[in-house]
Amino acid sequence: MNLQQLEYLKTIAETENFTVAANLLSVTQPALSKSISKLEDELNVPLFEKNGRNIKLTRFGRIFLNHSNIALMEIEKGVKELEDIINPNTGTISISSTSSIGTYFMPFIISGFLNTSPNTKFQFNYQSIPDILKDLKSGKIDLGFYHNIDGIDSNDEIESIAIKREEYVLIVPKKHALSNRFEVSLKELKDESFVAFCDGNKDKMLSYAEYLGYIPKISIHPSEASMLEGLVAAGAGISVVPNTPIINTNAVSIINIKENIKDKVIYMAWLKNSYMSPITKVFKNHVISSIS
Repeated sequence: MNLQQLEYLKTIAETENFTVAANLLSVTQPALSKSISKLEDELNVPLFEKNGRNIKLTRFGRIFLNHSNIALMEIEKGVKELEDIINPNTGTISISSTSSIGTYFMPFIISGFLNTSPNTKFQFNYQSIPDILKDLKSGKIDLGFYHNIDGIDSNDEIESIAIKREEYVLIVPKKHALSNRFEVSLKELKDESFVAFCDGNKDKMLSYAEYLGYIPKISIHPSEASMLEGLVAAGAGISVVPNTPIINTNAVSIINIKENIKDKVIYMAWLKNSYMSPITKVFKNHVISSIS
């Protein structure tokens, strides 16, 4: 048994076709079939069976593939760890964030880090909070960034820390009747239409019903956080948002909120007791020091 056979097994299981798998692996079909036959002989069980014109894993094959995938993942981690030891100041950091954080927070954090560590590469994408937690657990990403940590106690393998607190403010169009106000009570907004965005779940949208005494009228749910400010500027409604430096005060007016609303908190998370590359540790410390 060798590493190549395990790679062959994985690809065949994914494609369920020897010809397609052979093309992906850049080997001949006879060579691929022979390699799998040797593996089956060694294990003394059939790993595949016919499924129409294709093939599928047998019960034995499914069991062995689970262990094979773990072995391949551990080998990949070992190779990466050795590469990191050889080059502790370079490498790739894989991170994910919710789209709202990715719009205004992550670009500044990443660009600031690249000023001091220009040889670092980032793999960065937007995900929902459940997907971020899932990919942290599977080792697909090194760090995750999100606002909401409801139910985080049920994820014992995830460690998270608060890295930034943001107070909420009201933004309105420049020509709005409230645009020249310094402060406003949420109770004054009964007749207003709101533009509201929520990462992944509109049912969890920030609600001020407890302050307003009624459920606010939502005129539009933009699909991206980056659209929210433009919609407000265009007169589609008003919105309550975290007070960030990128709010365009030429397009909208920022008004303080009289009520004491709980701040929005950004968290950084990683998998406990797992290997973290030197460059990822440096970036993690950079994030903490940048906002402290």
